[in-house]
Amino acid sequence: MAPNFARNTLLGALSGAAVTLSGFVGSAIAARLLGPDDLGVVAYVVWCVTIAAAVSIMGSDVVPQRYIPSLRAMGKDDEVDGLVGAVVWLAMLVAVAVGVVLFVYLDGSRGGALARLSSQAQIVVIVIAMTWFICWRMSDVYLFNLKGEQRFDTLARISTVSALLRVTTTVGGAWLFGIPGALAGNIAGTFIPASRIFPLLRKKPRVNRDLRRELVGFTMVSWTIAIIGNLVFGRTQIIFLEHYSTIGAVGLFAAALTLAEIAAQLPQLLLSALLPRFSEQSGQGAHDHMMRLYTTMTALMAMLMLPLCLGLAAIAPALIPLVFGSDFADAAPVASILLIALAFSSLGGTTLQLILSLGKKRILLISNAVGLAGVIVLGFGLIPRYGLMGAAWSRGIVMVLVILIEIVYAAALLGFHPPYRALGSIALAAVAQGAVAYAVVLNIGGAVSLVIAFPAAIITYLVALRLFGVMRLVDPELASRLISHVPDRAKPLASLILGPLSPPTTERAEQD
Repeated sequence: MAPNFARNTLLGALSGAAVTLSGFVGSAIAARLLGPDDLGVVAYVVWCVTIAAAVSIMGSDVVPQRYIPSLRAMGKDDEVDGLVGAVVWLAMLVAVAVGVVLFVYLDGSRGGALARLSSQAQIVVIVIAMTWFICWRMSDVYLFNLKGEQRFDTLARISTVSALLRVTTTVGGAWLFGIPGALAGNIAGTFIPASRIFPLLRKKPRVNRDLRRELVGFTMVSWTIAIIGNLVFGRTQIIFLEHYSTIGAVGLFAAALTLAEIAAQLPQLLLSALLPRFSEQSGQGAHDHMMRLYTTMTALMAMLMLPLCLGLAAIAPALIPLVFGSDFADAAPVASILLIALAFSSLGGTTLQLILSLGKKRILLISNAVGLAGVIVLGFGLIPRYGLMGAAWSRGIVMVLVILIEIVYAAALLGFHPPYRALGSIALAAVAQGAVAYAVVLNIGGAVSLVIAFPAAIITYLVALRLFGVMRLVDPELASRLISHVPDRAKPLASLILGPLSPPTTERAEQD
């Protein structure tokens, strides 16, 4: 991996980790302060704003990451400013139109999900939601432009400060003002990047005819996929639960999703620099480099995600009450199902970035359309009868199905095959450590079990990776190359973790 790609990956991961961690901490504390019912109201409003943001995104997320690096690589720097101006203005105009629809919908919800609030509180919640929506769109446009320009150092700084503002505002707001205060933290988390969009608005929209023709098709497909994808991978089951069950069930489901989604953010964090990198290599015609990068990153993601998800699923019965409080204990089995499904669906993260970089959007449209059909069919089929567990199984089945379609497409039609043997060995190691963690939690129980389960699971996993020779299957020299990119102060720790996973010297010699 090139040094700049490794650096961008680290910075992108740090920036995303700050945002994710702040959201998790804020949500966990807010859950304890609010309880399942009030948290259900917050989750409902968050879902509404999230869907509105997806509808208004209009390709402003992937277009900068797809085209700015490619245009830079081809030496077409003069076309970048015009492209940025076009993307920013279109995104803002669409946001205004969608904002009107969001206001009308939330105002109509005052007799439903918002009914437990006073009339004055309902107005305050709607105003906060509208403000957050506009700030979110402005923030996203600026941050995606930073990713397209591969300015991950700036991205990391802004994201870290924004994360601190978000978590402090969410906790303080929930403590002092309840539901409106908890929602206000989202505004604080987007204010700084949103305020930096104005220089981009001064760029004159200008795109040449050939690029415009390509952009129109790419943007429309991207937009459709974003909308469908948010319905598929968002919290759409909340709508079914709110209708067929109680607002308290929505709160329990939201708590389970919060734990699952913090794990789901890891691929996005570590792969934040992958789409620009793939796009750059695609512009250079470096197909072989793309293949090597794809297999390596897929294996690395599996080495992180499989043990993380299966381990969290195993300890969920002890972890959920500890983090969210005893009122949320019923969310533990829901979280376990979601995490097990996430363990398998996370293997498609690199495949998604690859498909986006190659502009093969139609398969994403097909896979997400199949997923949306699954959400609707399973939502009506499982949730009315099985409630919380029906929502968990509905979401889990759809997640795995969508990613499976994309992986099969990349292998069969694009010729990009995942490292099957390495993935199989990693899966066995992850299952072993999950079983150890579950046995500890089952037999000991409570918060004390977590103190034992964590180190026991980690040791089991590392030993299993060594026994199965996973690093040899992935890349015998990968560990040494990763250690070489680590800062000098952190190299002893990195060597302690990665060193035992490397093949012995004799094995490497035999590979040579």
